[in-house]
Amino acid sequence: MTTPDPNRKPTKSETRQGGMVATAVLVFLILFTVGFVLMG
Repeated sequence: MTTPDPNRKPTKSETRQGGMVATAVLVFLILFTVGFVLMG
């Protein structure tokens, strides 16, 4: 495995995957916060 060039633009699939991961983390944080407030 060669390390990817940091100056290289990410492909569409990589961008979409990164966006999905970011969205999943964001949703998880929102649900965790809402649950914490309701429980607390």
